[in-house]
Amino acid sequence: MLAILMINKNYESIIIKNPKLPLLFCCDHASNLIPKKYNKLGLDKTVLNSHIAFDIGAKKLTKVLSKRFNTSAILGKYSRLLIDLNREENHKNLIPENSDEVIIPSNINLTKKDYQYRIDQFHNPYHTKLSYELQKMDKLFFCKTALICIHSFTPSMKDKIKRPWDIGLLYRKDQSLYKPLIESLIKNNNFKIGKNKPYSGYDDVNHTMTTHGEKSKRPFISIEIRNDIFEEKNLDRYNQLIKNISEAIFYSQLKIGEPYYTFAKNINLF
Repeated sequence: MLAILMINKNYESIIIKNPKLPLLFCCDHASNLIPKKYNKLGLDKTVLNSHIAFDIGAKKLTKVLSKRFNTSAILGKYSRLLIDLNREENHKNLIPENSDEVIIPSNINLTKKDYQYRIDQFHNPYHTKLSYELQKMDKLFFCKTALICIHSFTPSMKDKIKRPWDIGLLYRKDQSLYKPLIESLIKNNNFKIGKNKPYSGYDDVNHTMTTHGEKSKRPFISIEIRNDIFEEKNLDRYNQLIKNISEAIFYSQLKIGEPYYTFAKNINLF
């Protein structure tokens, strides 16, 4: 596998020179990094290491899947508290003033100039790159490249309501990826699966998959993993997750139809 790791000032990308499948991974909330000039947004290290700053474990999982499937991945470089790459530009929480009852001091009373600067410098370049790589792969495979967005979620928010699912599959009207994925995961019966849980694919917090997936008429889905599975004490559980998720994704490529079936059947991923 010839992979090129590119760390742009606004995103990170793993570009596979000769991908075997029309499939691309993305991870909007991969990082908790804040540019130095923002002075950590007025937050302490504990907050920046928590689920409100990034999707814990999602970056690691995205890289594992990219390597296993020999295909490219685009990852956000900065914290969702700086700007949320999975929100539309006009969304009220694009630059959140609070998250899970935590106030974000540096995001309060932003000027229009500062607000637009973050969009231009951090939001737009990520989505431009994602769109470019998808279209490049479309031309390479002569079909619409499937998009899989990787996220993680906390077992409970400050409201203490438990989220019992191990894996959440977020989908919309097009269920071409969702149906074979959930079929495979349920068959393995190792994890509790949330159908449009803990969030719904129809909510207004899924900018990436609706813009680059649904509006571009390509197969798409968001996979959410409960973040305690990434803890070191749960290593066996994590390894089982990698195995089952990989099997489910591979199965989805076989079941989605042509030309995906032809590309998938000629490779040996396991």
